[in-house]
Amino acid sequence: MRDQRGFSLVEIALVVVVLLIVGAVLYAYIGSTTKTLETIKEERPLSQARLTADRATLTAIRSTLQIYYGQNGRWPPSKEAVMALLNPPPSFQCAGNDFSYDAASGQITLLIDDASRC
Repeated sequence: MRDQRGFSLVEIALVVVVLLIVGAVLYAYIGSTTKTLETIKEERPLSQARLTADRATLTAIRSTLQIYYGQNGRWPPSKEAVMALLNPPPSFQCAGNDFSYDAASGQITLLIDDASRC
């Protein structure tokens, strides 16, 4: 009987244990992936709220520029001049957001105006 080839009970048990461990790791990975997706879905309204706050900040800057134009009959000559008018400086909620300024027309726009990038 010693010359017969096959799997012993111990070898089969080891394979079953390894498969159980791999299954448990995969189950934990899938569970954490599901939680990550839920977190991303929950943060989307926050990014929209941040973008809305940045748009409100931009509206306040536009109001300041309108007042400046009304008093001086011209737009500020540069973005630095606009920043000097704003006390305190604007605080944008979206990471890395700022505004661009066109001195010729007095137009300002947000650099990041997309909720998915906010």
